[in-house]
Amino acid sequence: MRIIRHRTAAVCLVVAAAIQIHGVASIHKHDLHRHSRTDVPRRKNLIAIRGGGRSNAIDNSSPIPSQSASKSTLQAMRLLYLTYYASLGALMPYLPVYFHSLGHKGTSIGLLGAVKPLTTLLAAPLWGIISDKSGNHVSTLQFTFVTSLVCQLLVGMNSNLTYLMVTVFVTALLNAPVKSLIDSIVMSKLTSEEDKYQFGRMRLWGQLGFGAGSSLVGSLLSLYPAGSATKPSTPSTSAPVHSDNPIGKVIETGIEIASESNAETAAICTVNACDALVEFTRDILGKTRALEGYEWAFLAHAVLSIPTYFCIRKFRPAKSDAAIDQKKQKQKSVEETKGTNIMDGLRLVAKNSDALVFFFLVFVIGTSSGCIENFAYVRVREVGGTGNNMGILRLVSSLAGAPMFWFSGPMTEALGNDVVLVLSLLAYVARFLNYAWMKHPYHALPAEALRGITFALFWSSGSMYAHKISPPGMKATMLLTMNAMYGGLGQSLGAIVGGKLQTNFGTAKTFIYSGIFDFCFVGALVVYLLTRSDRAFT
Repeated sequence: MRIIRHRTAAVCLVVAAAIQIHGVASIHKHDLHRHSRTDVPRRKNLIAIRGGGRSNAIDNSSPIPSQSASKSTLQAMRLLYLTYYASLGALMPYLPVYFHSLGHKGTSIGLLGAVKPLTTLLAAPLWGIISDKSGNHVSTLQFTFVTSLVCQLLVGMNSNLTYLMVTVFVTALLNAPVKSLIDSIVMSKLTSEEDKYQFGRMRLWGQLGFGAGSSLVGSLLSLYPAGSATKPSTPSTSAPVHSDNPIGKVIETGIEIASESNAETAAICTVNACDALVEFTRDILGKTRALEGYEWAFLAHAVLSIPTYFCIRKFRPAKSDAAIDQKKQKQKSVEETKGTNIMDGLRLVAKNSDALVFFFLVFVIGTSSGCIENFAYVRVREVGGTGNNMGILRLVSSLAGAPMFWFSGPMTEALGNDVVLVLSLLAYVARFLNYAWMKHPYHALPAEALRGITFALFWSSGSMYAHKISPPGMKATMLLTMNAMYGGLGQSLGAIVGGKLQTNFGTAKTFIYSGIFDFCFVGALVVYLLTRSDRAFT
């Protein structure tokens, strides 16, 4: 367990240091804000719609709050992103390798990888309409999060291909809106001018969480490989946590972490919480049997999802304010219904040429992602990579992307969304070629670092642009549409095509062909952007 303790301590120090930096920055920021004007006027956000030789506009005017999000709200957002993406990092990167370990070929892995994004394509917009119509995003999020978690755990219960197809499909159907609803709820709380760059900085915590979860499971896969005995492959040296109630100790130390402003102390508290959690898991396994192989990934996914659920509950309106919130929501729904019908809003967006090109580029990036995410670690395994190698690679990816999420707002404002999309596609070209020509697992380090940097910038800027062009009452719908184009249609097509190519030509040649395609597409995109008389996606 020494590897886990050292890596956990390192990750915790990084996270805690980021908390400390953010706290200092927030103090200076609020000091400046106290001397600024507080009577911020209403601002009209007119979204120009091109088409038909005339210019239409959606009046998306809304009052801009003069007060930024509270400190407790920002803390809840950070913890929500941290725990949710840690649960994803503990399982998602290892699913294709898990399917490969069951004996399934590249075509089958590609089909399994395509089920979720294809289902997301069909289900995400419907969930967005349901959520926007009901006006209760948090309740929808709670239901879909819990039910999809149960179905996700069922995926690891059987190796039959038909069974896997069904369980992956049901999981994807229920999980389709979760990411976008979290983003929508967070962005709805960050509406002041002072908070305009906060979304990327909140999303940073998801990047750190994903890396921490992946790294933890990678270590567990090395310590408890499939087919191993009940003992770990290396002796454990971690001291037990002496507590009659280990899970209670986890909660107590979690509260200490949230209240600590000192980075080193917070890191120590986090390590203590991890020790208690490991000891609690040992108690459970001692009464049944030891887990091995990819079973650890499913267990870690389940355990990390527990605090995520309670973080989601924090965004429910307080009971004392329920009547006021209900009245405001009813008034808001009436105004939005008068302003924009769901179908009318979709038709208006369809007339916006920038919006159409934007969603198409998101689809192309999603196609590249579907191919590379399903077979990158298969390629790592082909050159002798282990679970520990994969965990380190994903940790590097997450740590590299963390600063980009922090600075994504100012950088997108300086570069423009069009440049960000071009850079994202060029990054995929470099990553494809890097994976194709690698000879050692750690030769993939540049590709993993590049993934973190470009994805952070792309997703943050893309989410803000989709939110910006949303007609009134359709914020969740537009974010889910973007997710459907990227994680739905794009990734499903990438997984299917990648699976066919991998079966026929091998993983290395698949990545070479994919890199050549992306490079040609970037050339066509640059020509299109240069022929425009104005900047795209502004």
